Amino acid sequence: MKAIFNNPAELKSALLELYNKNESTKAQIFAISGIEGGGKRALSEKVADALAREGARVAVVHTDDWEAAKSIRFNIMNSPEEYYLNAYRFDEMFEELILPLKLFGSIKTSVTLDDVMNPRTVEYDFDNIDIIIIEGVYLLQEAYLNLYDYTCWVVSDYDAAFERLVSQNDVEQSQQALVNLFENLIKPAGQYHINADHPQIKAKSIYIEQETGENTNDCLR
Repeated sequence: MKAIFNNPAELKSALLELYNKNESTKAQIFAISGIEGGGKRALSEKVADALAREGARVAVVHTDDWEAAKSIRFNIMNSPEEYYLNAYRFDEMFEELILPLKLFGSIKTSVTLDDVMNPRTVEYDFDNIDIIIIEGVYLLQEAYLNLYDYTCWVVSDYDAAFERLVSQNDVEQSQQALVNLFENLIKPAGQYHINADHPQIKAKSIYIEQETGENTNDCLR
């Protein structure tokens, strides 16, 4: 039966139990996914902090730091399916960061994003890691499921997700431009992912904030 959690402590306990049962010397990979703006980042940070207090050495990786070039991600010809497939550099992320970190437990590297809407260099310096938490959208694609030791789908409605995206947005765009981007690309791409990959079914657990509990049945169908 699929586990359903309503607070970070419950998810932490499930991951801690899995961590304590791990007999391998290699780091475990936990994927926390959901729609864009669904609250995955805050949940991941809370769970990582709680696991660290239990003695686990945790690395948190945000897929936003592996976004595709602006010309690819926001190509005006993009369909929702193309956005879903191309918005993030997942293959690079796994090949250059996640899999080496799992294998060796330590890594020092960086990714430079100079062709995105918010140019930056992200530094990674992880040492003797036990748990890798990856948070982001589209992580529960069929191609990547076998890489994870545990998966969690975060339930969020699109209205709440849009409000989070607006509050987090640091790019100078008009409100109408954000609405158009969300309604015409981000939201349909998220719906495509749900219909194509059934992440809420394939995930080992579902996380539902208390205030969104009324959506439980819809999300588990």
